[in-house]
Amino acid sequence: MLNLTDILGTRGLLIVVLATACGWGTNSYAASEEDAVKAAVAAYHVALGSFDAAKIEALWVHDDTVMDIEPRTKTIAFGWDGVKKNFEGYLPFFTELKITQMDGPHVQIKEDVARSMGIAMATFKLKDGTSGSAGIFETDVFEKRDGAWLLVSHSAAEVPK
Repeated sequence: MLNLTDILGTRGLLIVVLATACGWGTNSYAASEEDAVKAAVAAYHVALGSFDAAKIEALWVHDDTVMDIEPRTKTIAFGWDGVKKNFEGYLPFFTELKITQMDGPHVQIKEDVARSMGIAMATFKLKDGTSGSAGIFETDVFEKRDGAWLLVSHSAAEVPK
């Protein structure tokens, strides 16, 4: 009966053992990047619920390539000034906002660009005392800049009832 040493030789077996130990041929790098993108999605949800514009701003690229669509808006915000105006415009309507991931996020990465899609539940209380919740379809596009995954596009739409 042949064993791996007979098939690969001692040097070949050593290469396989080293490659396995180092994670070559596995998706360990991709998995850690996927986890980093998922963490960026979660950080965005937390930042929105904090109503802290500085926390939200820190998660976005600040140039003319960014865009945003929110459930309460009727247009697409383009460029950093438009995106910032967009979230500054809808945050004052809320006194409470919690976003919980329900499905996903499902992440795809190609080099320094990542796409994330999922369904989240937004539980909220408005300044007028109204409270409620809504399922939200989310699509995000991130670019990796200086080692961090930053938003360049966010689109959120209410799940039909």
